Amino acid sequence: MKAVILAAGMGKRMKHHTKNKPKTLVQLRGKPLIFYILESLSSQGIRDIIIVTGFGDKKLREVVGDGNEWKLNIEYVNNPRYDSTNNIYSLSLVNKAVENDGFLIINSDVFFHPQILRRLIYAEQKGIILMVDVEKELGEEEMKVTIENTRIIDIGKEIPIANSDGEYIGLSRIDSEFTSLFFNIIKEVLLDKGTGVFYEEAFKRLIEKGIKVKYTTTNGYPWIEIDTPEDLRKAEAEIASEMENNLFSK
Repeated sequence: MKAVILAAGMGKRMKHHTKNKPKTLVQLRGKPLIFYILESLSSQGIRDIIIVTGFGDKKLREVVGDGNEWKLNIEYVNNPRYDSTNNIYSLSLVNKAVENDGFLIINSDVFFHPQILRRLIYAEQKGIILMVDVEKELGEEEMKVTIENTRIIDIGKEIPIANSDGEYIGLSRIDSEFTSLFFNIIKEVLLDKGTGVFYEEAFKRLIEKGIKVKYTTTNGYPWIEIDTPEDLRKAEAEIASEMENNLFSK
């Protein structure tokens, strides 16, 4: 299994933190955010990593390098249209790099407990599996999901909170049997809706076609999507402390 880290965005809401570097290089307790992601992948035996770059491409390659530090094999795919496309276009660019392998999708601005990644990798479900937080209080901006039994029946920010059962946190698993289908659906969405939508539109399209999109949960392990300086402060003051204190040993 491979891992695809989406790191092409400009991170404008981070203000001065991302003036000269991509958001995933923002320092969190003295270490770039992406280092935590790479360490988690290495600890779970995921060795082949594809990083989609865009804004700050050169800087990201310089800081991360070839992956030897984590015993990883890192391949870079550049999105030269990072300033005019959304992450569905970035994801479409890794089709050849992934080929027919199973792979993980990881948003590069998510700071998460390593056990969340482990739960996703070893989830018993097969096919397309999304990592969902069913405990967090939801807001209007979250990528919400509606759940029915063992599957997701809707996904999107526009879902009313009253109809939502959790939040997709930006980590998912596509098993090898579904890789070709998944990229075909991405192509279809790009043709229908253009390059300005989120890749979660591909999950929504799969659901509409009757394909089962499954989920597993964070099980209470801490995580945060870092979009703003306030998120960064919370990650450093609260989430990192929870991890270090090993309060979540479920």
